[in-house]
Amino acid sequence: MNNVSKEFISETVITISFVEGVIAFETTAKRFFEENFSSEISLHCTLFALFSSELSTQLNEKFTFCKKGRFQTHTYQKDISSPIFNFYIAPILGENKKISSISLSIEKNDQNYRQQKDLLLKELNYSSQFYTNLFFHNPDAVFLFDHEGKFINVNARSAQIAETTEENLLQMHFLPFIPEADHTQVLNYFGRALNGESLDYQCNFITAKKNHKVLEVKNFPIIFQQKIIGVYGIAKDITGKLEIEQKLKSDRQMMRAIIDNIPDYIFVKDRNNRSILTNKKFSRNILGAHSTNSTSEITPFDYFEESKAKEIIADNDLVMNSGQAVYDRQDVVEKSDGRQEMVLLTKVPLKNANGDVIGLVGIARNNTEAFLQNKRKDLILKTLKIFGDQRTFQEATIKTLELFCNELGYDYAEAYKLSINQVELVRTAYWPQNLDLKEGEEENVGYQKGNGLPGRVWSSMDIQIIYKKDRTGLLQNMKLNDSESIQTAVGVPIILQGRLISVFCFGSKVPRKKIEHSVYSDVSIQVASAMERKLSQNQLSDFFEYSPNLIAVIGLDGFIKMTNPAFLKTFNYTSDEILSQPFSTFIHPDDLDKTYEAVNNVSIAGEDFEIRCKHKDGDYIWISWRFSRFFENENIVYIYGTNVTAIKNHESLLQNSEKRFKALVQEGSDHIAILDHDLKFIYNSPGTEQLYGLSINQLSYTYFEDRVCEEDWPKLMGLLEELKEGQRIQLPSYRVKDQNHDIHWLETIATNLSHDNAVGGIVLNTRNITEFITQERQLMESLRRYDIVAKATSDVIIDFHIASGITKVSDSMESVFGWCSDDSTFTLKWWRNKIHPDDQKTVSKNLQDLIDNKISNLTIEYRFKCRNGSYKYVLDRSHLMFDDDHKPLRIIGSLQDITERKSHLIAIQNHNKRLKDIAWTQSHVVRAPLAKIMGLVDLMINYREDLNNIDEILENILISANELDGIIREIAVKTENEL
Repeated sequence: MNNVSKEFISETVITISFVEGVIAFETTAKRFFEENFSSEISLHCTLFALFSSELSTQLNEKFTFCKKGRFQTHTYQKDISSPIFNFYIAPILGENKKISSISLSIEKNDQNYRQQKDLLLKELNYSSQFYTNLFFHNPDAVFLFDHEGKFINVNARSAQIAETTEENLLQMHFLPFIPEADHTQVLNYFGRALNGESLDYQCNFITAKKNHKVLEVKNFPIIFQQKIIGVYGIAKDITGKLEIEQKLKSDRQMMRAIIDNIPDYIFVKDRNNRSILTNKKFSRNILGAHSTNSTSEITPFDYFEESKAKEIIADNDLVMNSGQAVYDRQDVVEKSDGRQEMVLLTKVPLKNANGDVIGLVGIARNNTEAFLQNKRKDLILKTLKIFGDQRTFQEATIKTLELFCNELGYDYAEAYKLSINQVELVRTAYWPQNLDLKEGEEENVGYQKGNGLPGRVWSSMDIQIIYKKDRTGLLQNMKLNDSESIQTAVGVPIILQGRLISVFCFGSKVPRKKIEHSVYSDVSIQVASAMERKLSQNQLSDFFEYSPNLIAVIGLDGFIKMTNPAFLKTFNYTSDEILSQPFSTFIHPDDLDKTYEAVNNVSIAGEDFEIRCKHKDGDYIWISWRFSRFFENENIVYIYGTNVTAIKNHESLLQNSEKRFKALVQEGSDHIAILDHDLKFIYNSPGTEQLYGLSINQLSYTYFEDRVCEEDWPKLMGLLEELKEGQRIQLPSYRVKDQNHDIHWLETIATNLSHDNAVGGIVLNTRNITEFITQERQLMESLRRYDIVAKATSDVIIDFHIASGITKVSDSMESVFGWCSDDSTFTLKWWRNKIHPDDQKTVSKNLQDLIDNKISNLTIEYRFKCRNGSYKYVLDRSHLMFDDDHKPLRIIGSLQDITERKSHLIAIQNHNKRLKDIAWTQSHVVRAPLAKIMGLVDLMINYREDLNNIDEILENILISANELDGIIREIAVKTENEL
């Protein structure tokens, strides 16, 4: 804005919101308004607080036109002697592209009214400059149409969005940029603008380069001299914004599906405790709503009674105001059907980007079973403590009734026992002691079997429940006060070893109060045991003998003084081993500080503490201990324990399971993807680079077909097109090529979840099986070669798996030995039975040596039984194979039938043996008569003259010659037979 002379003119600028009043002003504005309008400007003040009623009304009319996008001016002079004020009113576009405020510039001119003409010229100059800046420097597309819809002026941004030049636009009509299907609608908007309306709408847009966009358009008429001469337009390209919104919508739907299927209660509140978000379980069970759409904006007052709602709101406000989260707090939730659940409640402040708390997020996990288990354990321990601490049986019973009422939510309780003659139940105690609800004036209260609630319990020996609304007449006169009475009553039998010890009856003012049967059933046994022990103090040893709990007496000198059998059984020590060592010996080192702290703070109302105690085998077991009564004079304390190792192990297993699930989801090698109806990737889990060589962003919104090798696509496409909603199939193995042109074999399970709004497509669960395919092909090639070798030889090929003892043989097993089986496999026991008994020991020893000594090769001969019962000689050549750790894995070998060769060899051996016998005969039997003949001949030659028995010698020579002739003939016959 131009300044005239500072001597005559002063000025100021303020910004006014149509909703909030003044939202900004210059520092000089205060003085300006005080001096000229006798008013005080401040934030959020209105026109009528700044100006006179007359001027305020005039300016308000100008504001109305300015709100429609028209620049306004106004001149005001109170009277002829007053200064002239010039008002320049310009609309301001907000972030939502709507006019929500105006800029008001005020000039004061103390010259006379004749100078108004110069001021008007100055106003026109200002408006022209303002319009030029707004039109040509606007970050959005700004354009003017004539009556026919032709561009008559555009700015540079208009040409950029249309992907053409400003010159081309000025020669065009707007319709070529509009899809034909939208022509009617857009022409309607244009006509309404020509009729004086200001319009905001979205439309599809086709650029000069045929690219599709979505524009957000504002049209309003151009008015000159009270006539509409054209249409003014402002357009913003929101294509990217819509894509982001669609992506956010999809992500929200996916997040909603996840939240709705989580088994916990989930809710989100704003600072006013209004529901922003709830999951299905919360909506259904707490709000009683079948849809989460109907649960927004509601507060706890809409689904809880007033006092409960106030309590919840106060707790929520504490979290939001303090900024401190609450984790796993034990709490009670009341479901829409009136039932209650124990939950572990977590509340975390919800913060915006600036770190301001704008609400809270709540998660509640059903912990009812664990709570009831702990409650049962706590009731048992407290009951045992009461009966151990109280001096008399009646005091212990009253305290027990009080304990049960406080812990289980009852207002009145009574205890009964069988009379001495076993004909009726007699009341022994009641609580509160200042409230006696007995009927009649008699001192003693008794019930026979089957009468009243106690008699019904005695008759059935089971828990009995009575509701006043059932009109049984049993609870009519049981008034707690003038306005409240017993509405629900439960009778619990206290039974020990099949014998009724007592009956406990509890009353509540709550109609149809929920009764947890398991709590009473489990606790009643312990109560019965405690009552029996209290009734017979002299049988204290029985308490130690039969109690399933660990009970011990601990001295403050650090030693254990006494233990019960359950204690010894649990730890497997003898009594001497326990009592002769400090108790710290049996406690895990990391738990000693906790134990000493508990001992130092020992009291009657001590809390449970869990520590690890050493078993005799060296392992540690978890025990939950509670100190009972401390005897100060004796410096001893009773302590009770429960073995909670199983619970701890279950907790550890649960934690490990959660870790494994997290690792499986976040670090699993499988790839999870979702395809839309065009088979494009719309969701991808981590691991895309391993399969496709592409990042998640690179793979998103690309076609599945483009990733699959061309030869494999037809078989996949057919299966995917025929996949029905809800159907799941396993696709045949197929190949994909990554960016490095490497081929990967993939295996995929496809599930059609198009009907599921949270998924909206086909889910692919894919894993890389390239290594498996490669190994499979190598194995098939190996098997092919094996089959060729097996067919090319008559040998029996064997494959013995050492660990399983199973031997697989080739088909020649049947042709060689006559044996066969359905799968060509035999057990080790069967194989050993077929080895000749004389050879079994040798073969077994050689086989064991082969395995134990890791001998690579073994060759051995033995006899193997055929199916017809005969034996064949085989040559067994075996090769030992090892696993990756060089441990014997398999034995590959062949069995060759050498029976014929072995028969020949035996025949040769027998032939040689007979020849050897002949040779022996020649060398020994022939020599005897021959030597005799030679001796006689020598006598005749050398001693002839001295011999006088020549005839006898000759006769002997003849005999020896005949013997020799006979031997030679026998040799000749044997030799001839052999040859």
